[in-house]
Amino acid sequence: MLATIWNTVLFNPVLNTVILLYHYLGDNLGLAILAIAIVTRLILTPLVKKQTAMTKKMANLKPELEKLQKKYANNKEKLSQEQMKLYKRVGYNPLGCIGTFVPQLIILSALIGVIRAVTDSNLDGLYTWVRDLVGISNGYMINPEFLFWDLTKSYNGMSSEFGRLAVESLPYIVLALLVGVVQYATTVFTQKMQAPTTPKKENKKKGEAQSPEDMQAQIQKSMMFMFPLMTVFFTISMPAALGWYWMVQSFMLVIQYFILDFDKNKKGVQNLWDILFKKENKLKNS
Repeated sequence: MLATIWNTVLFNPVLNTVILLYHYLGDNLGLAILAIAIVTRLILTPLVKKQTAMTKKMANLKPELEKLQKKYANNKEKLSQEQMKLYKRVGYNPLGCIGTFVPQLIILSALIGVIRAVTDSNLDGLYTWVRDLVGISNGYMINPEFLFWDLTKSYNGMSSEFGRLAVESLPYIVLALLVGVVQYATTVFTQKMQAPTTPKKENKKKGEAQSPEDMQAQIQKSMMFMFPLMTVFFTISMPAALGWYWMVQSFMLVIQYFILDFDKNKKGVQNLWDILFKKENKLKNS
């Protein structure tokens, strides 16, 4: 039953979308994956918007939280209770960032199954009207070549066949590393766009309650390293199509954050530019 629900709700729609895009984008699987990544990012826009709103709430909570810390400085239990009441009142959730991550994992899982089905020429999930429209039936061989990669192959598969440092394997390990670098740079960039001028904080005393801003910062710091490592691992062991998909997703996330909070991020870009420009002048004058 679960398999039927999975196929009906996720796998078959993604498969049919990929085949339609593949057909109308010149039988190019890479462009089809690129389009899927863009569409997915657009679908996730409400969740990303909610996350940015949560970041603003977090900033607005700071003065009230500081008052609570002073008021209940000698009563940690009461402080914790009042903090929870405050979070509940404004609808703040320190784990709100996970809301955008889980849907991506679900879509990614469906895409993994689709790529495997395409690799095996197993197109049983195609809708009848899609078969008639594009003239593709079960057993049809999809062209997987895109740029330097066969999108249905992975570094692990290529290295086991040709060797870890073989010429045939190198483009796939380069892709995995490139995806990790792009993911890391994107995470840093989006965090800077949200708080480009946030000063460094002094170390907190032991037992002192954390503000929601501190908790969010810790989660973001963990994600900064966790996501790149995960994407490198997935890209090494999974078809190259997934690495390509994840890389496009990262670039689209930057654009999405910028558009959702344009005025603030415009200032953030200016601040980053000023910082880089000052560093460049210092290097020239030294």
